Amino acid sequence: MKRDKKRTSANEAAKRRWAIRIRLEKNYDETCATLMAERLENLLDYMQYGYAVVAHRRQNGEFRLVRATLLPYEHAFRRKYDIGRVTGAVVFWDVDRQAWNSFQVENFLEWKPIN
Repeated sequence: MKRDKKRTSANEAAKRRWAIRIRLEKNYDETCATLMAERLENLLDYMQYGYAVVAHRRQNGEFRLVRATLLPYEHAFRRKYDIGRVTGAVVFWDVDRQAWNSFQVENFLEWKPIN
């Protein structure tokens, strides 16, 4: 039970950090930034067990739509995925390129699950 509380509080702290970063970088209001952080948390939770289509912008402003997952994360990095460790960049496995890739938290736009 204590471990679950710690994980939940770590996830909440990560969401707060992401919301602050989104507000500062994109000039969104607090409500919008919090909503974006929650959607990002939902994406990261989902990608640990499945595939998703993720829309984001690259650092140069280019729009990207990728099929992504975190399924091979534990095998590749020899540790479980921890949302609390995500501070600035979100790492994901690009299914089409068959390579690890990342995007900045504030550049996340939207995601949908792939069935």
